[in-house]
Amino acid sequence: MHNNFTVKEWDSHFFNKKIFSLVLTSENIKNTDWPSNSLITTKISSNNYQCLDKFNKYGFSFVEGEIVFKKNLLEVNNSVSLSSFNCYLALENDIDELKDIVNNLYVKSRFREPWFSPAERDSFYQTWIENAVLSKFDDCCLVLKSESDISGFVTVRIRNNEAIIGLIGVASNFQGQGIGSKLLKLIETYCLANNVRNIRVSTQTSNTPAANLYSKNGFSIADISYWFYKQV
Repeated sequence: MHNNFTVKEWDSHFFNKKIFSLVLTSENIKNTDWPSNSLITTKISSNNYQCLDKFNKYGFSFVEGEIVFKKNLLEVNNSVSLSSFNCYLALENDIDELKDIVNNLYVKSRFREPWFSPAERDSFYQTWIENAVLSKFDDCCLVLKSESDISGFVTVRIRNNEAIIGLIGVASNFQGQGIGSKLLKLIETYCLANNVRNIRVSTQTSNTPAANLYSKNGFSIADISYWFYKQV
């Protein structure tokens, strides 16, 4: 097998199928190099036209584009402490409700048919939200509530002095009420309490409402890339 194939251990185990990532080089890949009975995934920058041509040559299918948005927070007087967020932290007894909200929420995900079933997609995001609540991947999950019901949630992890939004979502019966903007403001305050000034979030190029939400709240496009898959 070609050295540029790297097995995606977690993905392969979770979806119970062999999944590899591929980084192309100038060296051609022979027919015998491709790992059999596997899904090959790759993400390339929108500026890398040479790679785009190669992926066409190797029979990859375009799956989805990805836009990265960034925002630099202004230096402001911030008296909010981390303990102020205790009332927003999702707890273990919120997991079932969050899983219900996530179900069928991310229909524009790159985990789509024919490579992944809707059930596999939803299971992936339900596992993500559970792990975020338990601080197993993201640092935490913050929620907004209306009375006792969760209206929206956002997961975040801080790495190298940058906050990365993992998942953000609004419950179906609360959509169109400005909850998304409130979640972004909540994350900004959380970042300032952590002395973090930079926020990054990714969304699909087909997800126009999300792109508009980030633009409206002062985020700028930092990068655009494309996902391609090949079933071997």
